[in-house]
Amino acid sequence: MDTSDIDESFVPSPPSDSDAESSPPPLPVPTRGRADTLDTPRTLHAARFSAREGRWIPTTNCSRGVREPLPTWIRLVSWNVDFQTKNAKKRLMAALLCLQREVFRCQTPNQRPNPCCILLQEVSVGAFTMILTNEWVQRYFVVVPTSTDQWPANATYGTVTLVSRTVPVSNAFTIEFGNSSMMRNAIFVDVKLGVPALPHAPRLSDGIVTVRIANTHLESLPRGAAARPMQLRLISEALQEYDLHAGVVAGDMNAIGPSDITIAEDVGLMDAWQHGDDDEEGFTWGYQPRERYPPARLDKVLFTTRGGFEVEEPERFGVGARAESGDWISDHYGLMTTLHIVREDEGMEM
Repeated sequence: MDTSDIDESFVPSPPSDSDAESSPPPLPVPTRGRADTLDTPRTLHAARFSAREGRWIPTTNCSRGVREPLPTWIRLVSWNVDFQTKNAKKRLMAALLCLQREVFRCQTPNQRPNPCCILLQEVSVGAFTMILTNEWVQRYFVVVPTSTDQWPANATYGTVTLVSRTVPVSNAFTIEFGNSSMMRNAIFVDVKLGVPALPHAPRLSDGIVTVRIANTHLESLPRGAAARPMQLRLISEALQEYDLHAGVVAGDMNAIGPSDITIAEDVGLMDAWQHGDDDEEGFTWGYQPRERYPPARLDKVLFTTRGGFEVEEPERFGVGARAESGDWISDHYGLMTTLHIVREDEGMEM
C-alpha cells in the first residue's frame, strides 16, 4: 500500500471526493478451531471504503496520530437486527435507512452523522454485504469486521461495529467465547475522544483519552444462563484495563432469568438504565411480533465504574419500524445513548 492509501479518515474532516428453571448444566465447549484462540483477544482491522479503488481497505489505526479538536462525546447505538426472520437483506437495508434517517437525522446519504458508534447484532451471513454496499456507510464509517470470516467458525450470523470517521479508532479486536455453543463473541474498538477544556482556555482540549466500546450478543435461552456470566466477565475485564479512560458494552444481553438480574454488578459494571428490569418502558423484545415468552429488557448498555465520563440513560428506537415488505425490521427495539467525557472537577453525580 503506497502513501496515497494511508487512511485520512481519522482526521476529523469531511471525506474527500477521491475517498469518497433450576440452574442448567454448563454448556459444552464446542470444538471449533484452536482452543488457545478462545476467550482471548484476537486482533481485527477496521476498514474504510476507498471510492478511488472501489473497495474496502484496512485503516492505519491512528498510526499517523490524531488531530485536535476531537469530539468530547460519542453517540452509541445498539440494535439486534434479527437474522432469522425472512427477507433478511431487505430488513437490514431498512434498518440502515432507519439509522440514517430516524436516529441520526441524515435525510440523504451525503449527510454526515454526529460522532457515533453503531453496534449491530444478528447480522446474517447472507445479508452482511448490505452494510458494505450502503452508500452512507461507505462515505462516513469504518467497519469492523469487513468479512464474516472474522466471526467464530461456522457462525451464520454475528456482530458488526461501525464507527463514524470523525472518531479515531486506535485498536480493534474480538473475543470468541469458549463456553458458547452458539458461536457468540464480542467485538471491541478503542476510540479516541477529547477531554473538554476549560471555558476560554487557549488549548483545544485538556487531553486525549481512550474509550473502549464492546459490541456483544450473549448466549441465548434459559439453557444459556450458565454461560452468560463468564461471557460478560470476559468483556468486563477487557473494559477495565488500566490505560483506558472509559469502557462501555452494549448489545443483546439475553437477560431472561433470575440469574441475570445481578450479572452486571457481579462483574463490576453499571447499568445505564435506571428503572430496573420490570419497567416496561425499558423492554426491548417481545412485541414485534408478540412471542410465547413475555416481553423483557434483553438489550442493555453497561459501563465501567471509574470516573471521568458519563453515560446517558438509553432510549429505545425502532418501535413499530417495518421494512417496505411489511415485515418488522427486527424483533428487537434498538437502544441509543450518548457517552460524554467530563473533566474530573466537573463530573455530575450519576
